[in-house]
Amino acid sequence: MIPFFKPTYDPDFLPELEEVLKSGWITTGPKTKLFEQRITEYCGHKRTLCLGSATSGLELILRWFGVGEGDEVILPAYTYCATANVVVHCGAKPVFVEVDSSFNMSVEDIKAKITPHTKVVMPVDFAGLPCDYDAINAWLEEEKVRSMFQPATKEQEALGRILVLSDAAHSLGATYKERRTGTLADISVFSFHAVKNLTTAEGGAI
Repeated sequence: MIPFFKPTYDPDFLPELEEVLKSGWITTGPKTKLFEQRITEYCGHKRTLCLGSATSGLELILRWFGVGEGDEVILPAYTYCATANVVVHCGAKPVFVEVDSSFNMSVEDIKAKITPHTKVVMPVDFAGLPCDYDAINAWLEEEKVRSMFQPATKEQEALGRILVLSDAAHSLGATYKERRTGTLADISVFSFHAVKNLTTAEGGAI
């Protein structure tokens, strides 16, 4: 048998694990709150919310933003199926764009795919390499793009443009122009699945 992954850990962590198991708090609780605080401090964004997976985090944000039937979400053609599945779960349409030489979203193809139905652009930091967020954010701020946006909820009206939701499942700890992931988009979602560079066996964070 060839294992999918081989977890590594520092033996000094075992007493911490034992403490958690004995506390009775094996999901949310004081350690989770501390974890959220540490992620926020490390990345430099405003707030962190931990949950069961990155997939659930992406879907939660889409639903909070009011994405539903008739809406479109732009995402790269080269990604894990969960990125598109959460869009379908919300009843919206995934719109796939090409990737460039970095295997990340082509900004030029994003420009070509935006329509009045577009509610979210969801970049994916492939293999931990952040997308060109400055170019994506700058394009979505242009008046001709903002004027196409048709808000349908109070959250969409408050933002006044297409939301940038970063699927940063692979890129916790990465930097882009001296800024850490978690600070590059309107909202970012991390994964702590067993194969990620920081794991809690399962889990994610908004």
